Amino acid sequence: GDASETYGDEEIPVAWGWPREPHDAAFLRQYVLQYTKDSKQEEWDHALQERSVGGTFEDHLVEKAFVNLLLNKEGTGEDKQGKAYEGIDPNAYTKGKWYRFLNAKGDCNVYVHNYTCDITATRPENFAELTPEEKSRLAKLGVYIKDLPEHLAGVYDKQNQIPIVFASAETAEAIRSFAEYAKEWQLLDMKGLKRVNAKGLEDARLAIVNAMRLGKWLCVYLGDHIPDVQEKICIAKNRTSFPSALWTYNGLKSEMVKENIYRDDEKEGGQYVVRDGFRICVVLMYDNLQYTMSSMRKDEMPSKIPNFHHMEQVPCYADVDIKKILELHS
Repeated sequence: GDASETYGDEEIPVAWGWPREPHDAAFLRQYVLQYTKDSKQEEWDHALQERSVGGTFEDHLVEKAFVNLLLNKEGTGEDKQGKAYEGIDPNAYTKGKWYRFLNAKGDCNVYVHNYTCDITATRPENFAELTPEEKSRLAKLGVYIKDLPEHLAGVYDKQNQIPIVFASAETAEAIRSFAEYAKEWQLLDMKGLKRVNAKGLEDARLAIVNAMRLGKWLCVYLGDHIPDVQEKICIAKNRTSFPSALWTYNGLKSEMVKENIYRDDEKEGGQYVVRDGFRICVVLMYDNLQYTMSSMRKDEMPSKIPNFHHMEQVPCYADVDIKKILELHS
C-alpha cells in the first residue's frame, strides 16, 4: 500500500502500525489495573511523593522520569527496548482518544490511549469522557475478580454492610474455589442444606465458628440455588447451629448468639473469641446468560434471604465474562 494509506473514521495512517480497531473501554480499564499493579508499588509511592516535593503537582506530573517509571512497569529503569523505553507514541496525541481510569491502588488517575494503550499521568488534549453507553457497560461488569477481596473489605468495613456478590457460573465457581483454599477465607457451601439435615447444619455451624475464631472471611456460597433460608434454615429451632443473625451486619457478635453456637471446647479461657478480620460475604450466580437476575429471582432474593435489602449488591466479572458482556451490548 502507499505510504499515505489510512483507515477508519479517524483516517489513521497504516504506517503507524496501530491496531485496526480501538480497544474497548472495558479492556482499557482492565489494562490500566494490571499495568499499574504490576509496577512495583514502592516505586509508585516514591514517585507520588516526589511529585509533591517542591514545584507544583503539575510540574511533577510531566517529568519524564515519572512517566517513564509509569511505563516501565518493572520500575528498574533498565529496559532499553520496547514501549517503556521509547515513551509515548507521539501520534497518540493527535489521533484516537485517551480515557481516564483510577490506578490499581485507587489513589490517582492515569490516562490510557484507546489504540496504543500508552499510559500517562498528565491529561492529554485529546482526552475524552466515557460515553453513557460505555459507563453503563462498565457498571454492568462490576468488580474484576482479582480486585474482589479488597472491594468486599471496603463494603464490609466502611459501609458496614454484608456484600452479596453476583457472578456468572464460571466466575462464581472460581470464587468458591478461592474461598475453599485461601487461608484467610472459610467456605460455607449452602448446597449441603438444599434439604435441611443435621449434618448440613453442623457443617454450617463449624464453618461459622471457625471463621469467627480465626478472623477469616466467611463466604456463604449459594451457587445457583437459593434455599429457603428465612422459612426453613434460620428458624428458632436451628438457632444453635445456623442463627439468622448471620445475615445482619455484626449480628453474630452478640453474646447471646455466640453462646448458642460456640461449644465448650471452642471457647478460649471461658470466652467466645471473635478475632479481627472476621467478615461475611454471600455469593450467588446469575440465573441467566444476560448477566442480570431474572424478575423471578429478584422476587425470590428478599423473600428467601433474611435482611437482603440491607446488603450491598456487588456484580463481579472475570476475563471469561468480558467478551460475553461486550457481545451482549455491541
